[in-house]
Amino acid sequence: MPMQDVLRLARWEWFKLRRLRLPWVLLAVAVLVSQLGIWTNYVAYHNDAVHQVVNQGDSSISLSPDEWQGTAVTATCVGIARGRLPTGFDGLTEEQRNLAQEHLDAWRSEDCGNTVTLDELRRGFTLPNSITASVSGFSSLGPVAIGLLLIMVLTASLVGTEYGWGTLRTVLAGGIGRWTFLSAKLLLLLCVCAGVLIVIAAASIASSLAAALVPPDEAGVLLDSGTWYDVLIVSLKSVYGFLPFIALSVFATALTASRGMGISISVGYFIVESIVAPLLHFNDTLGDVADYLLIQGFRSWTAVPTGEPSSDTLQSFAAILGYTLFLFAGAFWIFKRRDISGAMGD
Repeated sequence: MPMQDVLRLARWEWFKLRRLRLPWVLLAVAVLVSQLGIWTNYVAYHNDAVHQVVNQGDSSISLSPDEWQGTAVTATCVGIARGRLPTGFDGLTEEQRNLAQEHLDAWRSEDCGNTVTLDELRRGFTLPNSITASVSGFSSLGPVAIGLLLIMVLTASLVGTEYGWGTLRTVLAGGIGRWTFLSAKLLLLLCVCAGVLIVIAAASIASSLAAALVPPDEAGVLLDSGTWYDVLIVSLKSVYGFLPFIALSVFATALTASRGMGISISVGYFIVESIVAPLLHFNDTLGDVADYLLIQGFRSWTAVPTGEPSSDTLQSFAAILGYTLFLFAGAFWIFKRRDISGAMGD
């Protein structure tokens, strides 16, 4: 399996892939998903109501001791984070202010520890942290890792299309080895994943420029905290984390010789693990097992982009590597030994 044959075939696969509509539709969805975080943070930075939504609610307190003669002081966590003076604070004497401030400080330390600050919101739409957040958001947005779903659908479609069209037998009859053919598909998929992250990064840069040039009622801010090194690390970790999901889709498609079944099995596994994994955490022993499932391992692997590797990070790295090698080995073995039939029509 000369590498030049793999590269030549991968170029031909790209020539075919870029003429299909599905990859471009998936790319558009990926970019839109990655942009949600940037513009949500931007709007929340300038709007109290959206800030409360991002904060998933807002705790409040109302102070009205008898010795204040009916003067009430009310405050919210979001209001404090935005630097607003509590309502009624101006009407207090200095002694009353000191007493109110003691109550407010105690309440804030207890109830406002998870409040999203303005600095955190600003980091969400300024460079280079906006790129890091966009890549992470694409990979694992909230409870649903949409990026992983898109990658599995693309993988199953790319590998299974040859079965549906009935062109696989013709291609292999031309002298291309099966290992060379499947290796070219995998190489193209890795390049596509890297390309998607590059497009997401470019879109994030454009969005951050727009956010800096048209801010309401304040000077624009383009660069904030974070480093470009973080962008590189989180991108590389994401691509590595995608490997077992690509392998799963390739295995499912090779096993069933069907694009539709490959997509169904891959997405079905995703749904089942998303439901079962939280339930397993109710038991300590089973919870440890759940941490090594595909999606949970991916989240653990991509959770901390920088810093010294922890034991959990190294375990996630090993788990991802193990899943990838096992599933790829199974896919290559099945693809090598199975007879190739005509068009499947899916």
